[in-house]
Amino acid sequence: MAHMIPSPMRSDTKSPAERRLYELFRTQLSDDWLVFHSVPWQARNVKYGARDGEADFVLLHPDIGLLVLEVKGGHIRYVGESGQWFSNEYVIHDPFEQAKTSKYHLLQVLKEQPYWSSHRINIGHAVAFPDVDISQSHHMLRPDAPRTIILDKGQTRNLEAWLHDVFHYWSGQNQDSGTPGQFGAREVKNVLSPSLYLKPLLSSEFEDEEEEFLRLTQEQFQLLDFLRHHRRVAISGCAGSGKTLMAVEKAKKLHQQGFSVLLTCYNYNLAAYLRESVNDYPNIHVHHFHGLCSHLAKEAGLLNEKALQSPSQDYYNTTLPSLLFEAIDRVDWRVDAIVIDEGQDFREEWELALQYLLHDPDNGIFYIFYDNNQKLYQEDQRYLPLQQAPFPLSKNCRNTRHIHNFALQFYDADSLITSDTPQGREVVIERYSGNDQLKKLLRRTIHHLVQEEQVAAEDIVILTPRAPQHSALTHMGMLGNFRLVSTPTWASGEIFYTTIHQYKGLESPVVILVELEPDYAPNIETLLYIGSSRARNHLIVLSHEQLDVSL
Repeated sequence: MAHMIPSPMRSDTKSPAERRLYELFRTQLSDDWLVFHSVPWQARNVKYGARDGEADFVLLHPDIGLLVLEVKGGHIRYVGESGQWFSNEYVIHDPFEQAKTSKYHLLQVLKEQPYWSSHRINIGHAVAFPDVDISQSHHMLRPDAPRTIILDKGQTRNLEAWLHDVFHYWSGQNQDSGTPGQFGAREVKNVLSPSLYLKPLLSSEFEDEEEEFLRLTQEQFQLLDFLRHHRRVAISGCAGSGKTLMAVEKAKKLHQQGFSVLLTCYNYNLAAYLRESVNDYPNIHVHHFHGLCSHLAKEAGLLNEKALQSPSQDYYNTTLPSLLFEAIDRVDWRVDAIVIDEGQDFREEWELALQYLLHDPDNGIFYIFYDNNQKLYQEDQRYLPLQQAPFPLSKNCRNTRHIHNFALQFYDADSLITSDTPQGREVVIERYSGNDQLKKLLRRTIHHLVQEEQVAAEDIVILTPRAPQHSALTHMGMLGNFRLVSTPTWASGEIFYTTIHQYKGLESPVVILVELEPDYAPNIETLLYIGSSRARNHLIVLSHEQLDVSL
């Protein structure tokens, strides 16, 4: 049986003659035949513009050629004086002219393809009148309508023989030189009935997803309205629940009420983002915690410049916070309200020190936003005495659902965290065996994102658990047309990379996690949770093949 396209026949086919011929072709012809039904074409003329057309059937055989067939059912009549054709007394278009026009336009389409532009193909046209018998004495109906290229009712009993006669008519002794062959037949099929999957570019998906993120984040802000009369509040939430945006929003609301506000966090890069977010609010003061300690200690004349040259971890954990305590007694700088973002990184004594920067240390406004699953800098966690238990955020509003579900594998919480965000692209996970393979993977990944998905380079961030002096990224050189930089300048051809630690609290449309290797196994779930949740729209994980963790 012939291979029919489409199969089954389209249900909206109105012509009974076409329906009958479809079945006859299907059942009579061998499986070498490929029969296309209702093949559309479009041609454009410089003078008259575009024109649509359709071939009723196109029959293809790899060892014979291509035939375009126009079908007219019912009783057929032709009036020579007027050149008018009729079917059951209804005026119809000239079937031979239709068949010929379709043939030449389809041939033109084929010739525009690389293979057929340099190859010849046997091609002809014919007309089917399957409801009538034409006497054998009619050698032609008119000069351009020889009997050989007409299929009547009687000839439908042996379609294979009729087709061979038609091709012999059109090709003569040159038939063998224009046969498509198996490869040529596939090329014809790809032109006449291509299978396509057209998905939107990743970059174009961002806009729709961002609109939904914004809507969901605005809904999350309603909690701030509910808590507006509470002066001491802790708000907990998973990564992607909008804590940082809520911290900024709370600071802005307090500013609008006439309060001076300290907006602080642990991370230097996050503080830079927060500062930019409230740039138009002069009474919101943004400092990362140790920057605040240094600033006030310097104002108080307490800063040890020598210690700053080679600070130890103890200097940050204990010495600078102690200097803050001392500086508070020596400087007059105070605020009405304090908002802490990424509060899980703050020690209890740091929070106590900050409390004394309030005009009213006991009753001043103090908000903490935190996620205990993102602890990277300490083992313990305690908070100031509050008016009530922390308020949980139970919905993700900043990551696609695929990213949320991936990060949720590494989230340790008793309550259920849900997500109504857009589905987004699936998380891409690839393994590598060494730095050379990692470089190849990165080059290929960045090329795909920028060149094929049209993602802007500034929308891509590469995150690693390794400090720059220990990271292969530092010495990786050019990745195709792109260079990795540890300081974002957003210059053309640059991709920003940094550590997972330094990017806490921040987010990017696309995040590529790299250098997840066996020596980080004890802390890998925390790193994966924090790193993966930095991606809003798309996440790519490049993990060492020896890292024993289920992704």
